[in-house]
Amino acid sequence: MSKINYDELASNIIKNIGGEENVKTVTHCVTRLRFYLKNIDTAKDEEIKQLPGVLGVVFGNGQYQVILGEHLFPVFDAIITKYAIEAEEPINENLDGDLINEKRNLKYYFEKVITFMSQALTPFITVVYGAGMLRVVLSLISFFAPEVDKSSTYQLFNYMALTPFYFMPILVAYGTSKVLKSNPAFAIAMAAALLYPDFNSLMTAGEPISMFSIPVHLGTYGNTLLPGIFAAILCAYLEKWFYRIIPGMLKSVFAPLCIFLVGFPITVLVLGPAGSVVGSWIVTGIVWLQAHAGGMAPGIIAATHPFLVMMGVNMLMVGPMTELLARVGFDNVFRPGWIIHNVAEGGACMAVALRTKNRDLRTTAISAGVGAFLSGVSEPALYGINLRLKKPMIGLVLGGFAGGSVAGIMGAKAFSMGYSSVLGVVIFEQTIFAILAGIAAAFLVSFIITLVLYKGKEKGE
Repeated sequence: MSKINYDELASNIIKNIGGEENVKTVTHCVTRLRFYLKNIDTAKDEEIKQLPGVLGVVFGNGQYQVILGEHLFPVFDAIITKYAIEAEEPINENLDGDLINEKRNLKYYFEKVITFMSQALTPFITVVYGAGMLRVVLSLISFFAPEVDKSSTYQLFNYMALTPFYFMPILVAYGTSKVLKSNPAFAIAMAAALLYPDFNSLMTAGEPISMFSIPVHLGTYGNTLLPGIFAAILCAYLEKWFYRIIPGMLKSVFAPLCIFLVGFPITVLVLGPAGSVVGSWIVTGIVWLQAHAGGMAPGIIAATHPFLVMMGVNMLMVGPMTELLARVGFDNVFRPGWIIHNVAEGGACMAVALRTKNRDLRTTAISAGVGAFLSGVSEPALYGINLRLKKPMIGLVLGGFAGGSVAGIMGAKAFSMGYSSVLGVVIFEQTIFAILAGIAAAFLVSFIITLVLYKGKEKGE
């Protein structure tokens, strides 16, 4: 495979999206450059797709996304080095309505919500991955040495593993305020008030209480997602408003005061209860899906996941997954489905590698397949191999559905957050054999179907 000139690739990408003057901000995930463009119509999709190293382009979540796979970081570094483009968290659409020139229909607002949620949850998810894996380590230690869990050292580490889940409102409030470019301290303080020990005691005492003669919903907010997000959004708007209307010499004292005087009652009386109720609805909906789809629910998630990735809304499931894990104690739908999807991607790639006579394609297929297996990053496999060759997509979808259904029927449950790769199976603890059976089924079905359908006779082979 020929060596890619990353400076030239970066230059061509910028040229074909309308130049640096058309770029509001740029950021990236693991495999994609994500541009916020002033005018999306300026971007030349077909020209960008033909560039060496580009796996595809997609417009989703309000972002023009260029899929680069393993080439992402060198290209991103070249862009921020050569061009005067702001490289940080994108400007929040909720506070700046002129980011992108596009029709504001239902799809537009849906994508704004998904983008906002995924960005707001990113810092929290990173922390929870660490806490989840710490719980796995503690579980393995206690399995092989049962007496260890009675030691103070074990208990102290266990407190650390549980802390991010209990203080979820604070962590998501921080992430939300960063997206909204507001002072995180206001959002953190508001969320922390919902977890204050005496506040919790009042909520759990069972006696009716009121605020300004309005009844207060009796409920606790540890391990909840939406109340912290709602409180942070409120604080961001109140901060912006009060710091604008209060005169300069008074705002340093009275603006913070007004934020709490106005914000706390709204949070306690409206936003906190609303977030808790909506969160319970989400979990109820997931439980309903599980009850009616049975063990096939993870199969449905795995089969549809590649299409969510193509639409750029694959982070849609992070919120419901987090709610499910926090409230029920395990996730038997989303995490099994994600892992199974990545395995099915890898299985289809390995079949392509076996069939093809093109050495470059074989190398790419093996690399993408191994990446999907071990790192849980599926975009190179999806865009570079399976979607590009079309027929492997059939094996991918059927393999994902079969493997996810096997795992679901056998009762696979993820008990903490973890990476969506075969290396993350330890989070399934006592149900690990169920997820391993699903992984085996996904790989075999995806591999065999792709091997049968794909003849290795694409153009250039």
